[in-house]
Amino acid sequence: MASRRAIPALLVSFLVTSCAAVKEDRRNCPCELALHLSGPGPIEYRVESVEGGVLHVGSAQGDTVIYRDVPRSRVRIMAVSGAPLGDGVHIPYGSESPPLYLYHGVISAQSEALKVNATLHKNFCRLTLVLDGPPGDGEPIGISVRGAVEGISLDGRPAPGDFRCRAVSGVCSLPRQAPSDRLLLDIVMEDRVVRTFALGTYIREAGYDWTDTDLEDITIHICLSVTHIRFRIGDWSMEQCISVEI
Repeated sequence: MASRRAIPALLVSFLVTSCAAVKEDRRNCPCELALHLSGPGPIEYRVESVEGGVLHVGSAQGDTVIYRDVPRSRVRIMAVSGAPLGDGVHIPYGSESPPLYLYHGVISAQSEALKVNATLHKNFCRLTLVLDGPPGDGEPIGISVRGAVEGISLDGRPAPGDFRCRAVSGVCSLPRQAPSDRLLLDIVMEDRVVRTFALGTYIREAGYDWTDTDLEDITIHICLSVTHIRFRIGDWSMEQCISVEI
């Protein structure tokens, strides 16, 4: 009788042991990343391990969900529209910024599945320069802008490098700047720079914030006479005496 009662107990023990043996250890399985890209398309994206190594690169239209397997680790995601994404975004010297929209984030992909909403934000500033009162007898005046940011680094920050573009018809686009970056405005006549102004300083003093999630556009009124120049940005203004040989 004792041996008969032992049989069910042994059977239960065998079944429990069997179930434990077949249970899958998924700690080393990849995480399924659902990346929801939202922004003006087409969008180029790059997924890489923070420890090093590119995992996925590709392109998609705006408002698209893509699925990719990534290791269970910290993962960096960068998505850009408006320009090619290689080892960041680089603006050729002499060209204005393209209409850049950016998402950048670092995530911890420790679960079996993870959804990331990657909404791209405006990463350029459209600068409009309204010039009044040109000196001389109708001699053409050119305006160009110089800076120390030439694009976007892979960490999502402004990429250091030489930047210069002409404000054609008084309009040009600038990439996102760091608050301390140098930004200069050149007055050009007959293909030579006749005066340089601290444009970045004026913009900051007017209250513009380069760290805004979506950069706003700027309009600057420049009143130029033979002896003075006046800059006005919204309610802020500044006037300087000048001496320009024409």
